[in-house]
Amino acid sequence: MKFITLVFALLLSSQAFAHTDHALGHGTLHMIYHAVFWALFAVVVFKAVTYFKNKNKQKSDL
Repeated sequence: MKFITLVFALLLSSQAFAHTDHALGHGTLHMIYHAVFWALFAVVVFKAVTYFKNKNKQKSDL
């Protein structure tokens, strides 16, 4: 449970760093940050889904 809380805290805090009251300002760098963040988020979700599907498949094959 601590790991899940840490992951969500990091996700939410990294989104806050991308906004105008922080270092990135408002413009191209801001949009690049969001694009990279959401691309990495999508990759992590995809890998988690495939991992759990494979894990369930292996469990049912036994």
